[in-house]
Amino acid sequence: MLGLIGGTVVAVRAVAGGDGDCDGGVKLVVAAAPDIAPAVRDAAARWSATRPQVSGDCVQVQVRAAEPTDVANQLAARAGGAINVAATVLPSPADADVPTVWIPDSTAWIVRMQAVSREAFEPDATSVAASPVTLAVPDQLATALNATAGTAGAPQVAALLAKVAGKQVQLAAIDPRRSTAGLAGAGLLYDSIVTEPKKLVDVVKAYRSIAVAADQAALNKSAGPAQVAPMSEQAVIAYNATGPAVPLTALPVDPAVTLDYPYAMISGKPRANLEAAGLFRTALTADGNRDLFAKLGFRAADGSTSAGYPAGRGAGTAPVTVKPLAEPQKINDILGYWNATTAPSRVLTLVDVTSSMNRPMAGSGSPSRLQVLRKTATDGLGLFTDDSELGLWAYASGLPDGKDYQEVVPLNPLNQGQRARLTSAVAGAKAVGTDVCGLYETVLSAYKALKEGYKEGRSNTVVVFTDGANSKPGMSLETLKLELERATDPTRPVRVVLLGVGPDVRQQELAEIAAATGGRSFVVTDPEQIGNIFLQALIRTS
Repeated sequence: MLGLIGGTVVAVRAVAGGDGDCDGGVKLVVAAAPDIAPAVRDAAARWSATRPQVSGDCVQVQVRAAEPTDVANQLAARAGGAINVAATVLPSPADADVPTVWIPDSTAWIVRMQAVSREAFEPDATSVAASPVTLAVPDQLATALNATAGTAGAPQVAALLAKVAGKQVQLAAIDPRRSTAGLAGAGLLYDSIVTEPKKLVDVVKAYRSIAVAADQAALNKSAGPAQVAPMSEQAVIAYNATGPAVPLTALPVDPAVTLDYPYAMISGKPRANLEAAGLFRTALTADGNRDLFAKLGFRAADGSTSAGYPAGRGAGTAPVTVKPLAEPQKINDILGYWNATTAPSRVLTLVDVTSSMNRPMAGSGSPSRLQVLRKTATDGLGLFTDDSELGLWAYASGLPDGKDYQEVVPLNPLNQGQRARLTSAVAGAKAVGTDVCGLYETVLSAYKALKEGYKEGRSNTVVVFTDGANSKPGMSLETLKLELERATDPTRPVRVVLLGVGPDVRQQELAEIAAATGGRSFVVTDPEQIGNIFLQALIRTS
């Protein structure tokens, strides 16, 4: 056994050839996703039998089965950064522990790593195999979902969610932060559900209904007659090959997503190693090795199948169009929605209680700005998990103790008692008799307070409701931005989200404050918009 990540044994060492004739030659270490590693290892053995050389030195290939999450975490640490794979950030690895070649299951991993370091890889990662992402559905349930077209699109997802709501079906998935199939499944749910902004609440409910598995083995173990999960076509084939009591049917998702197994060479490696990596890539992708991949249920990189491919239960032999999950914004959005709806948050909400909050939200006859805020804040409580932390401040000049703000509900875990305190405080909120507002001082104080008690693994966010602008003499906008910049700590990021309510908001000011912290600002003039925008604000900054 050979450890790939620090002192944790996560990989199996296999020296291709194994004849010992290449001691002291060029060592080529390949870290491959566990599902494809056996085929890569067999191809390496074939290639080693030809006694390849680089500049007269023999090449020794070591193929290690390694979870993409572990390699991504390691490479991020090597680059001096971090990647969100729901795991502890690693110390920087020794160069000898870093592979020369990485074959994850998807280009999505390359895209995510390049957000940490654009120089992480040599150019032109080449796909070595493909497998469409599918919904793994028990046979009888596939019939009940009316999946006659052989795909899982919006109509099938709607039927599936109806069964989930009726407790007839359990959704399951590997955490999307750790699995491309899980990531694609989360994207399918979002695209099928959020046909308009007010549907955001429904995707929150859907995400929270998912039984999250640690890895493919755990997902397979939990499979049953009522469980549906996003899995690759190859994973379904491999599962059915074990002779389970409840076989699965693979329904490709619509829009299509394909695992494309890129062959990525790690930058910064010695020239001889990279040259050996290039030679092995040519051998690995040669037609003569297609059988090694086909017998395990993989398609060729172009989506076609070949002799030995074990078709059946939704896995056909017809070619498929290869569509990797490779759009950075799409990947970031899905992960952002997932994090915000399933991970605990730490949010301090600031509510404007100046006298102008009694004015109509949008003209005569509309509810007051404070009434709209009450409803939005109350509905918003339902977005947060029970292990989140929430607190509430009110702000306006001349509050007790002469401060610009008052702590109404201290920041505490969102248990039943805290929910009751927040609901009561919001329902009883009243505007005071002044329209003077120390917005800048309040935002800065809240930012520092949240940073002081910063907690890892949470979205640490200040949410500000305001219907105007800073109207208290003293601190200027430029001073506020400078103070926020000074207070910023990249290791303890705190974002400020501002929601301007009504027609009197200074949009540019809010945008500049938000930008100083990596947050966002919204200006709302229609009472029907504010609830949906509030949800978007929380989700997109997590």
